[in-house]
Parts: sequence; C-alpha cells; structure tokens
Amino acid sequence: MALTTADEADGGIDEPVSIPLSALEHVTYCRRQAALIHVEATWADSVDTVRGDLAHAAVDLPGTRRRRDAIAVRSLPVRSRVYGLHGVCDLVEIRGEQATPVEYKVGPYHPDGPADVQLAGQATCLAEAGYAVPVGYIYSAADRKRHEVPITEDLVNRVREAIARMRALLVEDRLPAAHNDRRCRRCSLRDDCMPELTHTRNRAIDLFTIRPLGAWRD
Repeated sequence: MALTTADEADGGIDEPVSIPLSALEHVTYCRRQAALIHVEATWADSVDTVRGDLAHAAVDLPGTRRRRDAIAVRSLPVRSRVYGLHGVCDLVEIRGEQATPVEYKVGPYHPDGPADVQLAGQATCLAEAGYAVPVGYIYSAADRKRHEVPITEDLVNRVREAIARMRALLVEDRLPAAHNDRRCRRCSLRDDCMPELTHTRNRAIDLFTIRPLGAWRD
C-alpha cells in the first residue's frame, strides 16, 4: 500500500490546521464525544480513563531502547503536513527503513475498530517521515497481547474520512446529536453529554417532566 513519503510531502503544499491523532479514534467512535473533547475542551476521568493512564505508564516516558535488531522509541512525536495530523506514538519499533507503531489500549481489542484508525494515522505520519509502514499493532492490556493491524489502502481511506469528519466538526456551529446507545454506558463524558436529552433534534424535549432514576443510567 502506498503512503505519502517525505519527498512527496515537500511539494509546496498548503498545510491544513493540524488535528490530534487521538481525534481520529474519538470521531470514529462518536462525533459528539470528539466535539466535546476537541472543540469544547471537555474532559472527565472515569475508572476506564484512569486504567488507561496506568496502562500507558510504561510508554509515556520518552526514551530509546535497542532490542535485538530493532530500536524501540517510546513517546515519539510525529506529524503529517499532508493530512494535517500531529500526536505522539506510544511506541515505534524501527528496523532499518521500516517502522512499526504500537498503540497501547486498556480495553479488549476490537478488529476494525476506532483504534485501528488512530494507528493508521500514526502510520501515515511515519511514512511521511520516510519509513515503510506495512503493519502496526494494538497492544491490549486486557489480554496482554499485541494484535496485528495491516496498514491497507482501505484503512488509510478510513483515516481520510475521519479527518474530514473532524474538520467538519471544527466549523459547525453546534454539537452533534448524541447516539444514546450502548456506547454511552461507560463514557466518561456522559454527565457532560447528557445523551438522554441530546440524542435528537427532531422532537421537543420536556426538561421539566420528572423522570425515574432508572431512566438516567443503564
């Protein structure tokens, strides 16, 4: 699969406003969550986010380590001028002219999920720096395993689509409607999002009707 290389990126392009790599996962998972975090600067910790911080502890400290035939770089800052992306790779293993990003996640791995899109965004940044990036890995702390993710053209197209959706959110004059589905149950932003009240704009919402407590939590 052909990713944009460093030489191709030097063609006098106009750099778009850069968005964080983490936004690719957020906007793929839920547009409203992405808007709350990256437009409204809203954040709240939960048990899951704290577990995620602990799972990242091993790779959050920048450093380099040689492992057999590879150089492992922790917390590597990357960017893409072509796509307007920036962020930090948890871990990148470099073997010659090939780089392999490894993204750490606290929960179980879901094939073809939003995390794959974030990983592919890292791959596009590394490819633009001149590396071949045929594959990456999602490390799941839940099962303590690496899960291989081939960096295919279809996956890179999902990155482009996520970038377009995120850029659209940056210029919208209101937050997207909530989904109010199973994704909301463990979301740390549930209290800020209020999905029970904001999941539709098509019907009038009576804010003054008393609701049983059971309707507010799954």
